[in-house]
Amino acid sequence: MKIKKRGVLKEQTTPTSSVISGIIGDGLEIGDRFPVAVMGVINTTENSFYSGSVRRSPDDILKTAIEMEKAGAAIIDIGARSTAPYREYDISEQVETRVLRDAIRAIKGKVQVPISADTTRIGPARIAIKEGVEMINDAYGFTQRNANEFAHLIASKECSLLITAHEGRSGVIHEPIQRVSTALARALSIAEKAGITSNKIVVDPGIGFFSDSEISNAEWNCRVIEMLPELRVFKRPVCVGVSRKKFIGTLTDGKPAEARLAGSLAATSIAVVRGAHIVRTHDVPETVDAVRVATALRDAQPNRFAT
Repeated sequence: MKIKKRGVLKEQTTPTSSVISGIIGDGLEIGDRFPVAVMGVINTTENSFYSGSVRRSPDDILKTAIEMEKAGAAIIDIGARSTAPYREYDISEQVETRVLRDAIRAIKGKVQVPISADTTRIGPARIAIKEGVEMINDAYGFTQRNANEFAHLIASKECSLLITAHEGRSGVIHEPIQRVSTALARALSIAEKAGITSNKIVVDPGIGFFSDSEISNAEWNCRVIEMLPELRVFKRPVCVGVSRKKFIGTLTDGKPAEARLAGSLAATSIAVVRGAHIVRTHDVPETVDAVRVATALRDAQPNRFAT
């Protein structure tokens, strides 16, 4: 399904060769010359860290997706299994596959924006693509045991890919952005070898997925957001997801996920100013407004693509 391309931003002063661009599905253009895309998150199982994002019935999933689209979401991201590193329990691949399939069926053809499937497993990804999703959101960044097979599936179906920096277990201590970049370089190498089209790949620095014995979770994530321009070296659009995450609670005197909206909007705005092309959120209307203001501030900066 083709969607109307969004308006082009004002002409930039950087050389064309340095301008980042990409495409999701067959019509959503993203990158430096296009408005920041807001990705609305809908979770469909109770093991999500934020209960306010969970929708169980097909009717509720559809209602939420339509509301997100009307509020300005450019992408809908459907997840049937938590990928949070600190989750207390997991669900089987069979359950994830069934729940994800039913959620996609509930909204496919009823919203005009691309649908992304948030999954790290081949079975659910295969069914999601069959049901018509335009993008796979791999929060494990091809660190799975069958990563090569996963990458080849995405390539064979000509699907877009959101690949997150992830390194599994690692005791190596480096600057945060260095570890993020190393993880992304490894994942992008797998994607390239599998034949995934480069302009269909979006990278994500994995806010909340790294740990370090010498740097707190909050400091780590703040450093990565500040250093987002470093990721331009990959020449791919950048997605940042900070919505209601643990470090927001840490920075706001221990607020639970349900009370982290204001902090999330602040972090999202900084991410936009620092170069995010997509922001992933549970709260679409509020985030759309924050992105509009942050974009205006960002575009007022001279030499905004300088690293």
